Amino acid sequence: MQDSDVRKLVDRLCDTKADVVYFPVRHHSPAAAMLVGQLIDSLKPAAVLIEGPSDYNEHFDELLLDHQLPIAIYSYFRSADTGSTENHRGVYYPFCEYSPEWAAINRGHQARSALRFIDLPWSSVADTDRSTHRYTDAKLRRGRYVRALCERLQVEDFDDLWDRIIESHQDITLADYLNRAHSLCLNIRQWEQNISASDRQREAFMTKQIDIAWREFQGPILVVTGGFHSGALAARSEGFACAGIDDTDVPEPVAIEAANRGIVLTTYSYDQLDSLTGYDAGMPNPGFYEHAWRQRQAGEVFNHQPLLLRLVEALRERNQILSTADLIAVETSAQALAALRGRQHVWRRDLIDAVTSSLIKDELEYGCESPFVDAVHAVLRGKRRGQLAEGARVPPLVSDIRQQLEMLELQLERSIRSVEFDLLEQDDLCKSRLLHQLQTLEIDGFRCDGGTDFLVRNDLERLWESWTLGWTPDFESSCIEASRYGTTLRNAVTARLLEEADAQQSDAASAAALLVKAAQSGVDTLSPALLDSLERMIAAEPRFDRASMALEHLLFLFCFDEAFGTTRLLRLTDIVHEAFSRSLWLLELLGQTALNDGTLLRGMKSILETYQRVGDVLEVNDSDFGSVLLRVQADSHKPPHVRGGAAGMLWTIGQTNADTVLGDLMYFADPDHLGDFLTGLFSLAREVAQRHPQLVRTIDDVLLQFGADQFQTALPSLRLAFTSFTPREKHHMLSTLFESLGLRNVEPLIQLAVDDSAVVEALAIEERLFEAVRHYGLEESYD
Repeated sequence: MQDSDVRKLVDRLCDTKADVVYFPVRHHSPAAAMLVGQLIDSLKPAAVLIEGPSDYNEHFDELLLDHQLPIAIYSYFRSADTGSTENHRGVYYPFCEYSPEWAAINRGHQARSALRFIDLPWSSVADTDRSTHRYTDAKLRRGRYVRALCERLQVEDFDDLWDRIIESHQDITLADYLNRAHSLCLNIRQWEQNISASDRQREAFMTKQIDIAWREFQGPILVVTGGFHSGALAARSEGFACAGIDDTDVPEPVAIEAANRGIVLTTYSYDQLDSLTGYDAGMPNPGFYEHAWRQRQAGEVFNHQPLLLRLVEALRERNQILSTADLIAVETSAQALAALRGRQHVWRRDLIDAVTSSLIKDELEYGCESPFVDAVHAVLRGKRRGQLAEGARVPPLVSDIRQQLEMLELQLERSIRSVEFDLLEQDDLCKSRLLHQLQTLEIDGFRCDGGTDFLVRNDLERLWESWTLGWTPDFESSCIEASRYGTTLRNAVTARLLEEADAQQSDAASAAALLVKAAQSGVDTLSPALLDSLERMIAAEPRFDRASMALEHLLFLFCFDEAFGTTRLLRLTDIVHEAFSRSLWLLELLGQTALNDGTLLRGMKSILETYQRVGDVLEVNDSDFGSVLLRVQADSHKPPHVRGGAAGMLWTIGQTNADTVLGDLMYFADPDHLGDFLTGLFSLAREVAQRHPQLVRTIDDVLLQFGADQFQTALPSLRLAFTSFTPREKHHMLSTLFESLGLRNVEPLIQLAVDDSAVVEALAIEERLFEAVRHYGLEESYD
């Protein structure tokens, strides 16, 4: 495409007398919104064709209701392909007061023009286009031409470039706007050349819709699309040269086969619209552009002073007080920057730079925050949130949520309230399940503040929960957004849990924790697909600690759950068996490098408890189980605490005797390993160990053979080993030792005034002292 071709196409695009008039927009541009309204008033088009989802056309009248903007069209689907990891998706088409598309809709309605959206339904390009917002200008923001033009005009980025050539010119005419916008967008397209397949599919579809409208209506047709597409649409229709209109290698768009799909209106906010916070390619600082839009509407010269006053108030709310001198400095800097940049009035970048240069005294490092910069962006962002008018459709899921909240008397109110549930009471349990379902779908307005932690399970004496409920502006929109998961609450939660499980593909423990979360939402959410997914993850888990943690969660659900209804649930049997088998197999593979941080012994406890409690249900072969433990216990490549744990397991289940255990103990009777072996043994054979006098006597004999330095080496791990017992149990073991030594009626032990470490260190010093005395023969002289 040559420069002359660009010029010819621009001349055609700027012709407002043609049968088809192309109006290029930057989404959410106040200048574009103002001028498209003026064009519609003068042109009186027979039809206004707008870039937007054509599958919404049958509901177009909903957009003409008395909504409070910003709002958005939300298109969503749940793919029929259950094997897809992204089979629940949604996308937004946002509108605010100053969106050119919104201006075209309203002014076109006033002019009695036919109104249509002409873009492909989103589901037809969702496979190749991963954006979550359709009104974006990402294609305009990046590229060689934009970088070169920004450098030439000495502006920072595309936002400043657009402001420089279009937005800040309050007196820009329609002809000037069309010439500048079309020229800019066509040159960006010409320089980039690489137009995506989804863009070409969309442009081919929009061209067909334009042709259909041209044949259908008598009178001019106005086409309102993103400037990136306008030239391509005209070129396709009228034979001009343009980059990216060759469709020879572009397949026909195919809509995703969906089990559930929908397209509805939803509320939106300036937080979401702002490119600096939520909307990845929108106009930044929507509050600023709303201010500019309102002044344009009123025919007033742009005045930044109201924004500066709001900034002062915002800083005061943040306990940042501006002095009169500070305000004068900001105002002076802003005026000077505007003049330097050739503007007749202060604009967005001038105000931001003036605050930064005048109020920030220290160097602001990249990525660091400043209360002044945060405040100016908060003011320029604005706080507006939309609200849908009565009569707008809502997805079936929203109705189901409302109905269930009303049935259980959990409706959200403007005032915040707290509720507490006893999970052993059926009514409270039903309420808890509903709130957990809403939390799984990330519905706003519900927060669990406290109660029984069913993942940690350190206090199960009382099963309870505390929740805070309160209406938020995002309640409705979060319900609508969750509709991509299903039409009923149960189906949506099941689908969302399965999606979360897919995200945990390499972590069986996290997936099992998700199963606990699912149980809190009700056993009916434990779908076969979710259980199959968990079973596959456990079967592929390579880490013993994660597999055994999964087993621990599953054992709780299968054996001890009093609240959720999963105890001895038949559907869990196979998964518990898989987790048990996998954990046992990985235990045998552990090597010498395994750390003694408690996680391995905790996993071994889970294996032992599973065998003891549900071994019969799982049909575990006793001989095979014992053989694995014997191999682990005898493996010299395994660390002492693991071998001690295996010995303890064998002793507990009666597949070894005390003599064998004592023999194992003597094998580890050195200061570096004794404590670790006993840690494993006591952890897994706590009950039988404390009742065996000979074990305590043998430990005492071994310790008596240690020198003071050796005892000091062994002490930390010995301390850890004996933490398996309660104070009462340790007292009993000590009493047993005294009795085995024939020491009866022993006086109570003296409570030392120093800690154990000091005593052991003193003993070691004393022993070294006596050794030195013997070495130099000083004891004979003393005698």
